[in-house]
Amino acid sequence: MSFTTTDLASIEAAIIALAGGSRVERVIVDGEVINYTPATIQELLLLRDKVKAEVEIAAGTVTLRTYAKNGGRGL
Repeated sequence: MSFTTTDLASIEAAIIALAGGSRVERVIVDGEVINYTPATIQELLLLRDKVKAEVEIAAGTVTLRTYAKNGGRGL
């Protein structure tokens, strides 16, 4: 399943609503309804992090870093 920025916005709105005292019972992600009974901020934060990482990878805004190891003394 690929996530979109709309999915990410929906999850972030749910987190804000829950933090403000509203009870979140469902979130729509990629056209799929995810029901939470009851939702916790921790669960939504984990979902947000996963969705955000996938959206960034799909958009190409994440660059993977490689490091060269300097092995021993140079000649």
